[in-house]
Amino acid sequence: MLCFSALASYAQTRLSVEEYRRAVVEYSHTLRTARATAIAADEQAALSYTGLLPRLDASGRFEVALRQYDGVKPFSFALQPLVVQTIYAGGARRAAYESDRVGADAALCDELFTQVEVVYAADDAYWNLAAARDRLRITERYVDIIRSLKRVVDARFENGYISRSDVLMTDTRLSEAEYGLVAADQSYQVALHNFNVLMGVEQAAGNVPADSVMMTIEVPRRMALDEILDRRSDYLASLLRIDQAVIGVRSARAPYLPQIGAGIGATWNTRTPNTHWHTTIDGSAYVSVDVPIFGWGARRRSEAIARQRVVVQESQRDQLRDQIIRDETDAWSSIENSLSQSLASRRNLDIARENLELSTYSYNEGQLTILDVLSAQLSWLQVYENALEAALNLHLAVADYRRVTSSE
Repeated sequence: MLCFSALASYAQTRLSVEEYRRAVVEYSHTLRTARATAIAADEQAALSYTGLLPRLDASGRFEVALRQYDGVKPFSFALQPLVVQTIYAGGARRAAYESDRVGADAALCDELFTQVEVVYAADDAYWNLAAARDRLRITERYVDIIRSLKRVVDARFENGYISRSDVLMTDTRLSEAEYGLVAADQSYQVALHNFNVLMGVEQAAGNVPADSVMMTIEVPRRMALDEILDRRSDYLASLLRIDQAVIGVRSARAPYLPQIGAGIGATWNTRTPNTHWHTTIDGSAYVSVDVPIFGWGARRRSEAIARQRVVVQESQRDQLRDQIIRDETDAWSSIENSLSQSLASRRNLDIARENLELSTYSYNEGQLTILDVLSAQLSWLQVYENALEAALNLHLAVADYRRVTSSE
């Protein structure tokens, strides 16, 4: 294996993938929005519950007469507190509370699913930067190898052992390698910017991954569909929204059922006309009944609309289930393919390194041409790039499978 030299400066902090995930989760604006939505939904459920409780109201009146009659006081007042309780409203208030309670649970599931997506985005940025850093180091090593060869070629040319064509071929390959180094550095800077932006850190004082993309990774076990569905918070949210839609049928029916309310209160006011500033206190209680009789089929149509919302939510649940099945199958296939490629490419690393060493030695001994050495160098670079690509794909495939199965 190639030993990579340190690239990060002393001002940069090395983060493990777990530390980076926590930093991204703490900073994520998307997750903050989802969390605020969940809190608002919970407060809405608490607000709906107040509709089931008695309500205390109070009204007051103070009057000043512009014209005063004999014996009549110019001022009068009235104060009336009232306790009101809805006894039966067709189940509308109970249904509203239950619907908002289920909605709060669904919003919490959405927040958990958002966190899974944020963690996956963190993994993607982390391993892409790790791969870009390793690719940059390999490219730097490749340029050093060609420069070392160029010194040998120049010396042999000056001594008259080789022709000018070997020098030109070496110079051309060195120019191509330096061009590739600039492209690799640009890719690294872009990945570093994305890495730091996700956790709200400026690139100038940012952090770098502590792990290499070539590190070994544990492949998760494959999960059964039922286990995945139990873990997927977005699927659980779809089930809750079906329940919410079923409650909506009761809400749609409620306005067309009898409405019964009751209240009790008292009135403290001056007598009319107010001649001696005497006041009275009168208590009162009432029961109100409102019975809808005929509405041209409005109840039937309202219920039909609400039932179709149930059908829509059920269809969306089934569609999400099918999508989860496809995502899980694709993610697992990606793990298998990436693992096979990674194992194969790692086996080729020692072969490519040994081939480069032998080719360079044989060229120095005059047994091979410069084309053989350049070909061995290019093969070495391609093997390492393939190994990096396979390792990156494996890390991303594992992260994607954990996202699909909500394993973390």
